[in-house]
Amino acid sequence: MIFDHEGDTALIKQLLKGNKEAFGRVYDIYFPVLFQYCIRFTPDRSLIKDVLQDFFIGLLKRQKGFPESRDLKRYLMVSARRELVRRLAKESRLPVEAMTGEAYEFHLELSPENALIDKQGGEYQSRRLQDTVNALTPRQREAIYLYFYNDSSYEEIAEIMDLKEVKYARTLVYRALAELRLVLKEDGSLMRPIIS
Repeated sequence: MIFDHEGDTALIKQLLKGNKEAFGRVYDIYFPVLFQYCIRFTPDRSLIKDVLQDFFIGLLKRQKGFPESRDLKRYLMVSARRELVRRLAKESRLPVEAMTGEAYEFHLELSPENALIDKQGGEYQSRRLQDTVNALTPRQREAIYLYFYNDSSYEEIAEIMDLKEVKYARTLVYRALAELRLVLKEDGSLMRPIIS
């Protein structure tokens, strides 16, 4: 999905004025995006719906707090991720800090609409590629998801994942790609269209 940053800026201006219709548009546009991101942390759909409902209710109550100069999608992803991590930490009785390291899960399934996998590599290569993705660290899988499936820049990835520097986001993506390329080196025809 391509997002209209100029349209988002107009929405934010309307939100800052307390416009409920603008809030409804933000909800309609971004709830599915946030849900697709959050479902990768936990398969508990009802928990995610509760977290996102509470998150949007909180946003509605403090509409004046929207940052006028920021990317709306990034702001919502950062905020929703924080809320979900807090809730998951509370339910698992782990400190929130543990959920920001490698103690969390991030599920990344190769998209079924990517017919290139089946056409070019068959079931064996498809399974092999998925196994390689599963062997990545949760942070690498999340960075890959944000970079390739969410079209996030390294700066956006760093902010969404609460990384101290942009270079850490770049390193996560590069290392994940290096591991995928290493394992699938002999399957060069499979690598190019999927992870180029």
